[in-house]
Amino acid sequence: MVKVHLATTNQPAAWRVRDALAAHPLLGGALAQIHIKAGADGIILEGWAHDEQVIRLAMQLACRAAGQRAVQHRLHLRAIGK
Repeated sequence: MVKVHLATTNQPAAWRVRDALAAHPLLGGALAQIHIKAGADGIILEGWAHDEQVIRLAMQLACRAAGQRAVQHRLHLRAIGK
């Protein structure tokens, strides 16, 4: 599941990244829960993902959608069902 964080200040950028991530079957399902914060400093992905591969995929897609904005993540690993 991918959502735009309520505290985001750059709504267009956050929704663009959210749409890119949510369109992917691995990120739109139960393998991750990502909240996107976008502001003047860049874009931050917060939440959890099932494994490192899912985190790398999320970062790759977010960087593509973010354009020139800096992207960082605060995603933690979490096993499914916990």
